[in-house]
Amino acid sequence: MISSVDAINPNVIYKEQKQRPERLDKPEESKQKLKEVCQEFEAIFVNMLLSEMRKTVPKSGLLEQGLSYDIFLAMHDEALSKEISQNGGLGLADQMYNQLSKYVE
Repeated sequence: MISSVDAINPNVIYKEQKQRPERLDKPEESKQKLKEVCQEFEAIFVNMLLSEMRKTVPKSGLLEQGLSYDIFLAMHDEALSKEISQNGGLGLADQMYNQLSKYVE
């Protein structure tokens, strides 16, 4: 285990990394997992965008809007954001994947 004092010492970090077991994932599996995580991140980001945009819409009073309506809208936004992310979305997932895949073995 690395203490806070040893965290800046490169020799301690090198020894710590050598003691770790080797990775079990193949590079193809790691890249697939990375792609999925990037899409999930984009879906969360799009969900936050949708929920913040929805707050700017004035409430009309035409329909009764209670707790069940708010829950429905939250579920709708979540499903919509996942769908948007899986079909290209904003391009954020692709950009993140391109940037981070350089570091996957």
